[in-house]
Amino acid sequence: MESVEYRGAIAKLWQNRGRIMNVYPSFRPGDEIRVVAPSTGWQRKRVDSYDRATRLLEGLGFRVSFGRNIRDTERFLTGSVAARLEDFHDAYRDTTVKAIMALHGGWSANAVLPGIDWQLVAANPKPLIGFSDVTVLLNALYAQTGRVQYLGPNFASLGHVAARDYSLKSLMDILTSTDELQLRRSRTWERERGKALAKTRPWKVLQKGTAEGVLLGGNLGTFYLLQGTPYQPQFDEPTILAVEDDDEAGVYSAREFERRFASLLQLPGMRQHLCGLLVGRFQPSSKVTMPDIIDIVRRAELGTMPVIADVDFGHTWPMLTLPIGGAVSISTKNNQPQFNLLKY
Repeated sequence: MESVEYRGAIAKLWQNRGRIMNVYPSFRPGDEIRVVAPSTGWQRKRVDSYDRATRLLEGLGFRVSFGRNIRDTERFLTGSVAARLEDFHDAYRDTTVKAIMALHGGWSANAVLPGIDWQLVAANPKPLIGFSDVTVLLNALYAQTGRVQYLGPNFASLGHVAARDYSLKSLMDILTSTDELQLRRSRTWERERGKALAKTRPWKVLQKGTAEGVLLGGNLGTFYLLQGTPYQPQFDEPTILAVEDDDEAGVYSAREFERRFASLLQLPGMRQHLCGLLVGRFQPSSKVTMPDIIDIVRRAELGTMPVIADVDFGHTWPMLTLPIGGAVSISTKNNQPQFNLLKY
């Protein structure tokens, strides 16, 4: 049974929806998407993907433009902080730009955080779209401005051919709709790059229940870089956490995921306000199995909150687009997992 304290927190959540559920005018043909590189910059070997992504978005009626420094890369395939900030700020200043999309994920997007002009960003609201390393920017933008951001495909990912329709539909749904959206799992996914698509497993209910709250998170190995910084969201309202991780740790991926998750649960307010958990789909190369995830959840002692695993986000393809800072609900009624983006 829900406590009085929890019901009061839910009431506060909805009273504040003008602040935390703030979204954007519905996207329309002719609107401009600016591509910037806060993480990995332009790679000549990926030009075909960029061209396909451009044609795809332009075929839907949108205009695509690129940051002027997007091709400037240094030793770690990333531009200087100054160059990345220039493109980032230009995208917010330009009133013709309606959404910003990260070229790639990668490393070191967190290096730009201290240099962001937060007043400029808050005064020119528009969504940033991306995943992986871009997780730090999505959550920091929400923490600093109260504006919803979109955990979804990076620009280069849209140029990936396999099972693209599912990813594109999810992205377009969130950009063009202000109605409640019920998310559904993909039917196929790319288990091995370049191989035939595999049948997708149903989303896995690990703990039963229902919850409504603000969605936070993304790539766990990146999200925890915000700990101890002013850019970390405060966990002071009902929170549903979406977490996934990549295969960078190799055979230790499951252990890294467990200790990063444990670290997250120790943050002020997290245990008190966490009311639901979504775990993304892991790459086969991570060697993270469903028994691993089940055991990690069990050892975390999450109480009676709903937990759903193998959801379509993370470092596999295709993927959902999810609203960081947006209101969502999850339910496991009749052991059937449901995941809704609530009307803003």
